[in-house]
Amino acid sequence: MNRRIAGLLMVCLAPPGWTAWQFAEPLEIAPAKPGVFHHLDASGRQSLAVSAGRVAITWEDNRGGAPRCYVAIGRPPALREFRFGQADCFELGIAALGGGRFALIWSETAGIHVALADGKGVKPATRLATTGTQGVLAYHPRPGLFAAWGQAEGRWQRLYTARLAIRGGRIATGTPGPVDKAAPQDAQMYPALAAGAAGICIAWEDRRKGHTAIYASWSRDGTHWAAPSQVNEGSQAQSNIGRGTGAMRPTLAPFGRGRSAAVWLDKRDFLAGYDVYAALSEDGGERFGGNIKAQDSFGDAIAQWHAAVAGNAKGDLAVAWDDDRDGNPDIWLTWLTPQGFAENISPPPAHTKDSQTDPVLALDAPGNLHLAWIERGPDDSSRIRYLFGRRLP
Repeated sequence: MNRRIAGLLMVCLAPPGWTAWQFAEPLEIAPAKPGVFHHLDASGRQSLAVSAGRVAITWEDNRGGAPRCYVAIGRPPALREFRFGQADCFELGIAALGGGRFALIWSETAGIHVALADGKGVKPATRLATTGTQGVLAYHPRPGLFAAWGQAEGRWQRLYTARLAIRGGRIATGTPGPVDKAAPQDAQMYPALAAGAAGICIAWEDRRKGHTAIYASWSRDGTHWAAPSQVNEGSQAQSNIGRGTGAMRPTLAPFGRGRSAAVWLDKRDFLAGYDVYAALSEDGGERFGGNIKAQDSFGDAIAQWHAAVAGNAKGDLAVAWDDDRDGNPDIWLTWLTPQGFAENISPPPAHTKDSQTDPVLALDAPGNLHLAWIERGPDDSSRIRYLFGRRLP
């Protein structure tokens, strides 16, 4: 059976107890224009958030001749676009706060900045660091708002975090500190951050062993961090592949009552390229369990890219990525069931003759899916699309 049709059938006929969605018509968030290229490249794949029914999507494009940052906020189908940051603005991310508000983080030539945003626009910015890259945010009502980013230290990039406070219409920053107390032995890159009632979890791409691995740490207060531990398995050296296989681009999501999920791209099956792997934690990220492959056997022979994960307090967990198992890059989804990850589906609007890549997603409280991605046409133009999926019983 054609995988596109199979995916549609899975949406409509999912077995009881599985999470599946009925999809609406997609929206165009940022239209295609000649010579304009859109990027959804937030560290941890955090470019979309939902708060009190409002959806916010952040991206960077070059419509003004230089990379600039944008956010679209509203209740679909009415989303209003706002520009923020200075020219050469990039690596932007977002976190949902309560009451339809959001926190933004981005990099520009003057350093890393943070700001609040709502349906009326982006509030005045606060500089978090004079230099740095790959900033990411996480928020939970109990521990609060936190940021993590990379900062050059000698030869290597080292990860720092800071607790943030919301004061009126601005974000105030606390004293930053390194996650790993030991000086870096190699680069620490692409942080992902998750906040839950029990504390804060951070994961990142680490090269201390001479190849990329996924490391994580946990903190109760966002200041004092546990010694890092490796999350991905099976990275020992194998014949003719150097010091070990690669794992990269971690993402994190809290879900359920105190649970967390880490998802990343893993090259342990090095002949087929990267696969999507996950590890679950029952204690908010303090310890992660064994690794689980998220994509099904139909995707085993080809490479997966741009893995993202989202969860909600109800206990739903969804994973998205893109791959070309049907001969063209498409967006694929799976979700956690009591038996493991479900057979993958591709929403029809994200499975077309054009290239569909770079998914970002969120799950709201009832389990509805909010998905955005980049569509590239035959003329290499790009646009950002958004899709709502109503959860089926």
